[in-house]
Amino acid sequence: MKLLHQKLERDQSGRVSVIAEDKDDLWTLYNLIAKGDDITMKTYRNVKRGSGANESNSTRKLLTLTLRIEAVDFTPSEEVMRVKGRSIEQNEDVPQGSYHTDELGLGKKIILYKDEWDEVALDTISKACSIESKAEVGAVVLEEGVAHICLLTDSMTVIRSKIQKSIPKKRRGDSSQHDKAIDKFLQSTAESTIRNLNIEKFKAIVLVSPGTVARQLYDRIFEIATKEHNKSLIKCKNKFVVSHSSTGYLQGLEEALKSPELVKRLSDTKFQRNVLIFDEFTKYLNEDMGRAWYGEQEVVKASNIPGAIKVLLITDSLFKNDDIGRRKYFIQLTDKVKDGGAEVSVFSCLHDTGEQLNQLTGIAVILNYPIPNLDEDDE
Repeated sequence: MKLLHQKLERDQSGRVSVIAEDKDDLWTLYNLIAKGDDITMKTYRNVKRGSGANESNSTRKLLTLTLRIEAVDFTPSEEVMRVKGRSIEQNEDVPQGSYHTDELGLGKKIILYKDEWDEVALDTISKACSIESKAEVGAVVLEEGVAHICLLTDSMTVIRSKIQKSIPKKRRGDSSQHDKAIDKFLQSTAESTIRNLNIEKFKAIVLVSPGTVARQLYDRIFEIATKEHNKSLIKCKNKFVVSHSSTGYLQGLEEALKSPELVKRLSDTKFQRNVLIFDEFTKYLNEDMGRAWYGEQEVVKASNIPGAIKVLLITDSLFKNDDIGRRKYFIQLTDKVKDGGAEVSVFSCLHDTGEQLNQLTGIAVILNYPIPNLDEDDE
């Protein structure tokens, strides 16, 4: 995210002017922009001229509008985010109070105004505008006949490409058709991996599969690199990590990320830290040791016991509640836990771990020591 300008007042109201440079930035804006915020941007709108004007004498015009936001929508597979709101400033072409829907794409400047920039929002902007804080990993999870080429960031897993080919079964005494199909599949997957992943930019490229398919893909990628004299790709050879999974679908990627080798290799990435934390939480929960609890009531009770919380797990969806009071409540709870010396781990609901946490109310804790009966109602 490119920060062009920032101005905050003493009452914490203020505006920031930013440009989204990648999909992560759009996801950041999706989490930042809340109902009731104001956005100023350039946008196209059909403008009618004269009384009784119809579609034939309307013109499409580039305008600068300020909208009070009522709805925000974002789909990770797309590179646009949609905002809907009412115009709050008088404009000769657009009556005040008129509804307008626009798309915020990459490279588009917007000015976002909030009545109150809380700590979470300010921290989000700060991290998004710092290149050093972004850790990205490329991944290919595959099995015979299907491959998923993905981008892993601290906020989402995005499938960039999916390759699917029919692989004939081996016949007794004749595996030629099977071998030919596998060869074509590996060639297509290797070419797509090189084309879709900015390998020089990433910290690591993870190849994951059951059996030896990932290793075969690794060999094929560097066969291509050698044949095409792709020196930059050959230099990145040590970034590739081959790992095992039970499936060639996205669940296999989550499996592989828990392996000791990948844990060590990706230890400086935020999403890997969240995977480890959620794994620890699940372990304690399954062992029923009284060290892992989920649910708002249980977390609040734990927060009132000094030194009890080791890690607070919370999904970003709770910070994007349309109810401003609820949003502030979770921010204050997070600040209280931080002040108590605990770690706070914010999970993206677009990651598998965030999705699973959302199914468990979206908020949970790992405790420093067992506390029984946190789920019992107070008398």
